[in-house]
Amino acid sequence: MSDISFEYNVPVFAGAPKQGTEPTHRDTPCYESLDWETTRDGVLKAEELGFDAAWAPDHLLLGRDHAEYEVWTLLSALAGMTEDIRLGSLVLSNDYRNPALVAKMAATLDVVSDGRLELGLGAGWHKPEYEAYGWEWRDGFERLMRLDEGIRLMKEMWTADEPTFDGKHYQIADAYCEPKPVQDPHPPVLVGGQGEEVTLKLVAKHADIWNTDVFNGDVETLEHKIGVIEDHCETVGRDPDDIEYSWDGHVICTRDEEKYDRLLDLMTPIQFEEEYQDQAPIETEADAREFFVMGTPEECAEAIERRIEVGVTKFQCWFVDFPDTSGMELFADEVMSQF
Repeated sequence: MSDISFEYNVPVFAGAPKQGTEPTHRDTPCYESLDWETTRDGVLKAEELGFDAAWAPDHLLLGRDHAEYEVWTLLSALAGMTEDIRLGSLVLSNDYRNPALVAKMAATLDVVSDGRLELGLGAGWHKPEYEAYGWEWRDGFERLMRLDEGIRLMKEMWTADEPTFDGKHYQIADAYCEPKPVQDPHPPVLVGGQGEEVTLKLVAKHADIWNTDVFNGDVETLEHKIGVIEDHCETVGRDPDDIEYSWDGHVICTRDEEKYDRLLDLMTPIQFEEEYQDQAPIETEADAREFFVMGTPEECAEAIERRIEVGVTKFQCWFVDFPDTSGMELFADEVMSQF
């Protein structure tokens, strides 16, 4: 089994509620106004505490007042400010950028970061962003087929001397990608998504890492989805041990009961995007404990251990008390140290 990795989700948007309203976004329910120094300092603190990676989402207007940092620009800036922590996208929407250009961008970032990039990719799902920015919205199957081609094209550019690809959706001819990525044969590719017939088969075919999402982080669902991926690996002729499994979710780590209750009240009930309307509600503390890592350091460690038992090795954490870093510090001192 791979070593257990603890990783930090970068607050690229503020999510605190305005007066008398619900939080704008429950990933960052205490972050009142997007501020570069605050976001930057959170990443530097995560590196100081020994987190293995920092991940940033690829959205454009989710936060309070629609303020949000663009992921590639952010990762590039962080590469110059950090030394050890790995950097990743959780996850890039394939439709937002031409995949040939993404391959070149990824190779460059891998070089300038001395091999610290992990490239997270997805088919794209947030229709309001497509509409706002003028991108064509296609049906789900076509978006997934474009993702499939995009990944294959990128791997061709990273590994071939004279990269050429002739697909239905994308074509390149002698699209030289020099210098190549530092990591051999290329940066790890993470694929995010849940669909069992198509998306998880793409994971089996192409991914080094599978990423769940915050609404599918309960142990039962994780075990089931990992089993589906392993079945697809058998179909496509791949060793399932070649794939790592990651949990992406909210963390409350505190011994302060008053703080715990306050954060739990902010975090629940979870608001759902339209795509998740069939998701069972996460309304109560008991519901939240099924999906998230919560409570004292001992309780957090138990929740992590249950996920390790079903195959998860990477834990990508949203610390919901941010910009307060005391929860992250306690987690590093008393939870991470156990693994």
